[in-house]
Amino acid sequence: MASCAALSLIAAGFTVGGTAKAADTSSCDSFTTDLFQRVNPRTDANLLTRSAVEASSATRYGFTEDRGVLARVARSPEAGLTPIYRMYKDGDFVWAAEGEDASDLVDDGYSQQFVEFYGATNEVSCLEPIIRLQRDGMHRMAGAGDAAVLVQDGWRREATAFYAGSPDGREPTEPSPTATPRPTVSPTATPRPTTTPGTDTKFSLAVIPDTQNEVLTAGDSRMLNRSTWLAANKASLDLRYALQIGDLVNWGNVAPGQFTKASEAMKPLEASVPWAGAIGNHDTAAVCAGGSACPGADASATVRDTTAYNRAFPVARFKNVEGTYEPNRIDNAYATFSAGGVDWIALTLELWPRTGAVNWAKEVVRTHPEHNVIIVTHAYLESNGSISTSNGGYGATSPQYLYDNLVKVYPNIKIVVSGHTGQAAIRTDVGAGGNKILSLLQTYHSPNTNPVRLVEIDTAAGTVTSRVYAPLTGTSFPADSTSTGGLRFE
Repeated sequence: MASCAALSLIAAGFTVGGTAKAADTSSCDSFTTDLFQRVNPRTDANLLTRSAVEASSATRYGFTEDRGVLARVARSPEAGLTPIYRMYKDGDFVWAAEGEDASDLVDDGYSQQFVEFYGATNEVSCLEPIIRLQRDGMHRMAGAGDAAVLVQDGWRREATAFYAGSPDGREPTEPSPTATPRPTVSPTATPRPTTTPGTDTKFSLAVIPDTQNEVLTAGDSRMLNRSTWLAANKASLDLRYALQIGDLVNWGNVAPGQFTKASEAMKPLEASVPWAGAIGNHDTAAVCAGGSACPGADASATVRDTTAYNRAFPVARFKNVEGTYEPNRIDNAYATFSAGGVDWIALTLELWPRTGAVNWAKEVVRTHPEHNVIIVTHAYLESNGSISTSNGGYGATSPQYLYDNLVKVYPNIKIVVSGHTGQAAIRTDVGAGGNKILSLLQTYHSPNTNPVRLVEIDTAAGTVTSRVYAPLTGTSFPADSTSTGGLRFE
């Protein structure tokens, strides 16, 4: 039999958005995962998350009001349950069931970000309604009791978004008009420290640009020189990780010797410092002799042929790899490491990535809220520092798509590095959580030396500084040095 709370809401005309799906009593056993709620008292935005770590760290992005556990939800798809999506528009987060409800919000300009959890879309005696309310363009999710109080404060009931388990495991009861919201944390509450006191919070990364011109002749020592120099200076640089932004070779798919040369040149570095590499167009079967597109070939297909790269640099060659989008392919992968007193993910993404790869990356980032994420992809910034809107004519998506659907969405994404075009540039953006995102371009295509960007991060101060240096000739590039503050590290 339906609960009194559910019946009173249905009688009042508040129905769940989306297509109802059967949910019998057996599904009640699935609602075991706490759903934490935080509110930004300045903007009225609310945040729901299954991660206690994400809930705690959200204070630094203004979500200082702790609403405790809103409900208990299902974390996995099961018969009778419906995906509940997180939606976002202009600082407003809202949750909606798959189907008509989510579609209506998309039509209203909201982006459908990812499946946050699973719930029921029809009333069951063991579950409570979670009500969506609206005030001045912002939304709030609430149980029946809190919804009644919010209505008194000027909020308008919009719909019953879904049904979920009671936060304390009790049977649902009819809401009381005098119900009191759960206690909140003061907006001035001090966020948890990002690092342990006494921790060494400074370290450096090396970002290696397009090296395609360094593998064309047997006598060219530039790539080996850079690799050897970085390994020899690991201690003085406090170097913890290296990133290569693609176009490691020039037309290696038809000239295997280029991959052989690159493979040997990277060995001194990887023996001392872990590294991750993105795959550029010149690393794929899309490029033939001379560095031009292969005649008569469908570049949109051949750009995904990375057999030669994966033969030279298989997944097993890279340290700390935790997962890949496709089995035994390093094209889209993530590796973890710790530095500066915090945890990191180096997330490498294919050139102009397929939507499936982007969706995979979303899940990686979302399920690691305590990790600071560095995205490594070949094409992202243009030479003037703008985010490219082009797919190069043969990619699946554009860098702007990547920004809109991944980079700006998750507050633990901190840095994006890329190459492909221009020489060097810097850009900062503000993500959906109010977080600063730093993007660095380093391409160079140098004909005579071997630049590398040396990036120093201070997690306590929230600063990232960098300089570009070429060890072969001792050349510095002072115009391409950067200094950025105001970042927050998890």
